[in-house]
Amino acid sequence: MDEKTPLGVALVGTGLIARFHAQAVVASSRLKLVAAINPIAGQGEEFAAEFGVPLIRDYDEALSRPDVGMVLVATPSGAHDDAVLAAARHRKPVLVEKPLTISSARADRLIAACAETGTPLGGIFQTRFTDDFRKLREVVDGGSLGRITFVRIDVPWWREDSYYAGTWHGTWAMDGGGALINQAIHMVDWLTALMPPVKDVKSFTATLAHPMETEDTAAAVLRFEGGALGAIYATTASYPGRPKRMEITGTKGTYVYEDTGHGVSRPDQLEYAGHLACFEAFAESLAGGAPYPIDGAAARVPIDLITRIYEENKGSN
Repeated sequence: MDEKTPLGVALVGTGLIARFHAQAVVASSRLKLVAAINPIAGQGEEFAAEFGVPLIRDYDEALSRPDVGMVLVATPSGAHDDAVLAAARHRKPVLVEKPLTISSARADRLIAACAETGTPLGGIFQTRFTDDFRKLREVVDGGSLGRITFVRIDVPWWREDSYYAGTWHGTWAMDGGGALINQAIHMVDWLTALMPPVKDVKSFTATLAHPMETEDTAAAVLRFEGGALGAIYATTASYPGRPKRMEITGTKGTYVYEDTGHGVSRPDQLEYAGHLACFEAFAESLAGGAPYPIDGAAARVPIDLITRIYEENKGSN
């Protein structure tokens, strides 16, 4: 990528997360927001006006533009597929907000479509670009914990009923699940990135505090290849919300990570710095730099574990 010529970005979606995307693009000297895409009539006009870009309803019209060099997808999770498949048709590199899609089977379809057309596909897990994750990876890979015996992640967050009422949140069709696939997926991503593949899963999910289709509380126990055990706790029913946490313990030591608490009760408490790091790393990879570390296959891994947790829970009921 010529650093003097910013890469044109088409942003799919005009909601809360799309705003963080747009802010990150505007803050980058390597990227330029050139279009907003929202196929739903009556949505997005104020967003497009705020960021000074045209609002386009049709994917093919938008992605045919020669100034679009990269696509960011920030729609509700269940609508990611249409945007990714459109990007694949037009061979436009595409980076997708978590989760890549709402099941491992659907992820396979997106990965195959992009592979068939040679379209770069990546997932957005912005916390992978933090100093906290880099340090944790160094600790695990460096062997200072000895043989890892147990790993636990906790996401004890809170959401008001209004977060779910009349929205796509907490629906199977558009969210793909509840607290596990939406709020906890970043920590599930850390778990799957740092540990061997999960061999066995046992789980329970429940809807205990909110009027919603999917779970607001999930608990799972895991056995990894190699023998280590693990546990996952995810909820949006823990008032007033506490920081997410990860504990890795082994025969020579224990490492505990605890977040500063952003997003425990309000999703608008997020910051765009992590997204900016993701976007620039993806753009750099397109210009021949280091490969983007979360390609489609890597983004599928946490989705697959979450899919297995949901399916195992259904089988146990």
